[in-house]
Amino acid sequence: MQLKGPVWLMQPIPYFGEPLKGDWIVEPKVDGWRLEVIRYPCGRIELWGRRLEKKPNWTERLSSLTKMAEKFLPEGIILDTELYSTEGRQLIPSLFAKVPKAEPLIYVFDVIFYQGKFVGKLPLWRRKEILQKIGLQPPFYLIEWDALRNVNEDLREMVKRGYEGIVIKKLSSTYEIAKDGPMATADWRKIKPGR
Repeated sequence: MQLKGPVWLMQPIPYFGEPLKGDWIVEPKVDGWRLEVIRYPCGRIELWGRRLEKKPNWTERLSSLTKMAEKFLPEGIILDTELYSTEGRQLIPSLFAKVPKAEPLIYVFDVIFYQGKFVGKLPLWRRKEILQKIGLQPPFYLIEWDALRNVNEDLREMVKRGYEGIVIKKLSSTYEIAKDGPMATADWRKIKPGR
């Protein structure tokens, strides 16, 4: 598979308390807007929202982010991220204005293409290693993650720290891409308080 443009981003499904097999990690669930960051082999950078059927090319409107990404982002890469703001979810729309009312925060949690090649068939733990090598610079941040210990305790801790909830992911999970819509996976599960 070659890097030709934006892809449908994989989606987590709700967790209903069933037993989990294998090794899992936990990440905070940031209440932002999903953002696909692409740097083509030619060097051009594009920023896309997740609803590809609506053609959400945000490159022009978030041009300040492309200038920042040019400093460190290698060519031939697609990152799966969450766009957030220093003033919370309510001011994310202001990031698209000429004079934003907040600063952007981009939480990077997965890599789909690297060095022009699809890396989705690699297990999640290997993709996390690739992300650590990139050398992200603000406002791009690698999302924190840790081994899942206890779903309820991890959820309480993340909510106490101001997050919307948690996403738990199987360490061996691959990144699945569908041709005409987002792929949902039982290997990624989202959990919010009162689930």
